[in-house]
Amino acid sequence: MSKSLTHNERDRALYQFHVACPRPTGEDIIEWTERYPQFAEDIRKHAAISRDWDAADSMGEQADDTISDVMMARARSRVLNALFKSKSKTEVSETEATLGFHEILAARGTTIPRAAKELEIGRDVLADLFNGWMLPPIGPRLVSALVLFLEISKREFDRACLYAVQHPKLQHAKSAAPPVIPKRSYEVVIAGSNMSPERKKFWLGED
Repeated sequence: MSKSLTHNERDRALYQFHVACPRPTGEDIIEWTERYPQFAEDIRKHAAISRDWDAADSMGEQADDTISDVMMARARSRVLNALFKSKSKTEVSETEATLGFHEILAARGTTIPRAAKELEIGRDVLADLFNGWMLPPIGPRLVSALVLFLEISKREFDRACLYAVQHPKLQHAKSAAPPVIPKRSYEVVIAGSNMSPERKKFWLGED
């Protein structure tokens, strides 16, 4: 992508941000930096300038264009605080996005066999999910069970699932052929697992 095209996209994003958020709040900064992560730093700088100008205008009206050092310092402090919060949340989100199921399991001090035993589900099913071999959507019963077991939010589960699919673990073929990455739907994985028919019906949501 050319520099001019990138600059045009940045300018367009900053203009839209300025129009939509003439007095940007911390929540506005978070929303727009998540929307345009490639321009996050520019958005933060623009927000700081906008909030500084707004603070200066407000204080100028109240004190006949005479701004005290104390009031300006307070305004700048509020700007920096909002920027810090938005940057911190963005950094946390980026970190969470790099965590797959295996990392979450390790952080909880557990393993696939233990999780399978606790949830009464086939190890092969969890392995397919955690290795990125199971294609979304995942059955709601398994999602709910893993959210509770791993003590994570639904959003964290979705991120881990996306990470697993985007970074699948290779399955080495027995022949000299290159490694393969099996991709199967949730229903196909459950149907082909070594679980009993009753457990298969349960995880497929069949009463």
